[in-house]
Amino acid sequence: MNTCIIAVIRAKSNVLEIYMNLETVGNIRLKKFDQLDDAQLAASKAAANVAGFSFPVTIFRQGTRTALSGALPMSFIRSRLERKSAPKKGGIMDAINASNRPLDAAHAKGIGEYLTENMAGKYILPPLALNLQQPADVYTLDIQSTVAPGYLVLPMTAALSITDGQHRVAGVQAAIDKMVFDEQARFDQDAMAVMITCESDLSQIHQDFADAAKTKPLPASQLAVYDRRNVANGLVLDLVKACPVFDGKIDATSSTLSKRSSYLFLANQVRVLAKTLITGSWKDTEEVFETKAGKLLGTKGSPEYINWLGQFSGFINQVVGNNNVLAEIAALKPDALAVNSRIPALRDEGWICMTTTGLQIIGCLGHDALQDPKIDAEEIAQKIGALDWSRTNPLWKDALIGADGKILTQSPSVQEALRRARQAVGLTTPTSAPITAEEL
Repeated sequence: MNTCIIAVIRAKSNVLEIYMNLETVGNIRLKKFDQLDDAQLAASKAAANVAGFSFPVTIFRQGTRTALSGALPMSFIRSRLERKSAPKKGGIMDAINASNRPLDAAHAKGIGEYLTENMAGKYILPPLALNLQQPADVYTLDIQSTVAPGYLVLPMTAALSITDGQHRVAGVQAAIDKMVFDEQARFDQDAMAVMITCESDLSQIHQDFADAAKTKPLPASQLAVYDRRNVANGLVLDLVKACPVFDGKIDATSSTLSKRSSYLFLANQVRVLAKTLITGSWKDTEEVFETKAGKLLGTKGSPEYINWLGQFSGFINQVVGNNNVLAEIAALKPDALAVNSRIPALRDEGWICMTTTGLQIIGCLGHDALQDPKIDAEEIAQKIGALDWSRTNPLWKDALIGADGKILTQSPSVQEALRRARQAVGLTTPTSAPITAEEL
């Protein structure tokens, strides 16, 4: 780090001396002024002289490195950022020479579709991590602080490369490509937050990408609560409220459920039930599930949504009311769960209806009953609840339950168990997807 003092003279009605502190940090020169207005004016003039771009940033420190943060308009994001993706199935040298991992076209397309669908409302794109390899000037205040405002001047020849976020940038371009001119003009005025490092060492750029990827994804149960783009996630929360067997007995923050947990299910397990009720299959992709849910439910609060919420919750409550195990759990007071060991005790007994597999079967049967107006769904729900859901029931032997008494969760096993359960409750003509030879 090099520091020197330079006296700058500006002619006005009287000669005024402004002292500027010049500090070099990596490949950035920090030009420090007593007043922020002077820093802004100097940055604007410098940008004009090099046909460049000046934008406000916050200068801050992480460890031994000085970095910058700010926001860039979408027009800049899609036209001026540089990425160098590694080729798919490339060798070690291909990866070393690249600054980004291979581009996942499907992932970028998904982001583009998300933006297209939500640009007229509310959407969120996390900040980009960028890197500036060429020398650049930042005009800032001469103050004793590790965090300060400033203005970065990017010459026309300087390139901001993407360290982390290439799929977001590709998604922005994919969204723009589908917009008409007026939509493009509006979208280009939006912006994305950015963090800028100033590294010329490619190995450090690679390390920064690896470090940025260390974020922990949300557990599926939290996504079921927070991600409301899929209207079915809202349905999950409403089902929990409408069904006493779930109300106050669902863990919405964990990724797994301990055998000793006083909660009955994870939020994501209830989401599996909602998925099978809507689609008749637990194997649909998220994209297919979201599409089917939207077509069936409409929007939250719509007449279609209210109708299906009533049908689904009524069906579940009928099943629970005719099942001794689930009815007992439904009667438990939520505020006493923490000191009540009944749910763990019932779980130890191995009831299939207290498992994800059990919910899959119940949901598929419910889909068949509710989608066919000729079927008495209430009667079917009563029969489903009255089934023997113990592991010793011959109905499940050699299909869902293996020789060791454990549940077989492979798709063919669950499909065979579903076929038997369907016959047991009198659903001879399923409306859900037929069982293929490959599945059996």
